[in-house]
This record gives sequence, structure tokens and C-alpha cells, in this order.
Amino acid sequence: MRHPLAREDTIQHVLSVTFEYKRGIFPVHQYVGIIYRSHLLCFEAECAYLSASYKKHLFAPLNDTCSNDEILQYEKCIRVVEIGVRTGENIQYYPDGTHFVGVDWNRRLKEYLTRSDRAWQFSHINIEKLIIGDGSSLRGIPNDCVDAVVTVRSLCSTSSTRSTLDEIQRVLAPGGKYFFLEHVPDKPGTLICYIQRFLTKTRIWPSLFGDCRLDSNPINEIENTKFKDVIWKPITLCGYVSQPYKLYLTRNHIMGTATK
Repeated sequence: MRHPLAREDTIQHVLSVTFEYKRGIFPVHQYVGIIYRSHLLCFEAECAYLSASYKKHLFAPLNDTCSNDEILQYEKCIRVVEIGVRTGENIQYYPDGTHFVGVDWNRRLKEYLTRSDRAWQFSHINIEKLIIGDGSSLRGIPNDCVDAVVTVRSLCSTSSTRSTLDEIQRVLAPGGKYFFLEHVPDKPGTLICYIQRFLTKTRIWPSLFGDCRLDSNPINEIENTKFKDVIWKPITLCGYVSQPYKLYLTRNHIMGTATK
């Protein structure tokens, strides 16, 4: 796997055509948009590289999943909803023929997935629907029709974690799985934890980085949602990144699955 820093052509293209900041381009001022886009294309891409081995393990069961949809069963495909698609780093782990529903604030996501220089990396999936939003409302998706829902470092940015988890549980078919890999705060009482809370409460970090809340820890809410089975473990990302302070603040994660 190539290190993301080597993909200069992709970064230049995505910078020029794909990313909007939340509900519109530069809603506060142009510098916020530039900072956020740089964050997605550099640091989040680096995190995707560092977490690759974990995600291979996490998403491996998708290859053996049988859809609840009779048509998809016949086609030997599954339907996956991903909340927070960003640069599409997780799509490589989805089985060939996956019917993909993407949920993201990027209004030009379809253009990016189908016509950018990276479009060939997403050609193995069928893009069924793209929803503008953060996952707290999935009104465009019927009940009990999705085989898997994925969130990777994205629950922290939803307007309501509780609403998002309720929606995930609603759209999953019986036996469907929710796959999650989410960053969580440092241990209470540590300096890093204090900084995470300070940057979140003052809105400094959320304002710059797509509403990300550094003090978000969704595991209790995941366990209290009406899932039949929740299995998870803590992991810590480590390795080289170009902006180490961001990794210090988001290195601790929870990774697991929840079954409806």
C-alpha cells in the first residue's frame, strides 16, 4: 500500500474539484475551508494508512455476508451504508458489486466517486444513493433494508450521536451489522484529556475540523441502543503523520461491531 503522502496528483485534483465545507463552500470564511480540506486530504488520509490493518480485520466479515434483500441475494451482493464518506478510503474494503449508499455533507461527492482521477478505485461498487447529511436523519432509507452500516471517525461530527445510532438500528435488516472505528478521549485526568475537552467546549476544534468533538465517546450509547450483540475493543493508532499533535489528540479508538 502506498503512503498517502505519495499521492500528490490525487491531492491536487481533490483540492481543486471536490470538497465543500459542511453545508456550503467557506460558510465562515475561506481559511476555514482551506484548513478543513487540508485536514481531510493529509491527516485523515494518513490515519487511513495507519489503520489499514485494523480495517482489513474489521471489514473482513462483509465478504461472507448474505443480504436480506432477495434481489441482492440472487446477485450475490450486499447493501452498505457509510456515514461520513469523505475521501472514500473505506470503499476498498467493500466486496465487489456492493450496493453503496453514502452519507456525507459533500455535495460533489458523486462527481468525486465517478469522475475524479480516483474514480477507478471505486468502480467495483454500485452507487445506489448519496445522501447529503451527517447520519442523524436517514429518511431516504427504508426500515430494515441495509446489510451493513459503517462509521469510521465520523460519529464525533454528527449533530446527534443518539439520533444517528437510532437511525442505524432502524435501517439495518435483522441480523445486519454496524461496523465502527471511532476515536475516543484520553483517560480522565490526563493533560491530553483536558486539552480535548478545552478545544471541544470552546468550539475551536469543531469549528476548524468539520464539527469533530474530541471529547466524544459513543461506546455507552452504542451499547444502550437496541442491538442484539455488541463486540468491541480499544485500539491506539501510532506511526508517522505530518502533524503529530492531531494524532496525540485522536489516537485512541474503539473498534467493533453491533448486530441488530
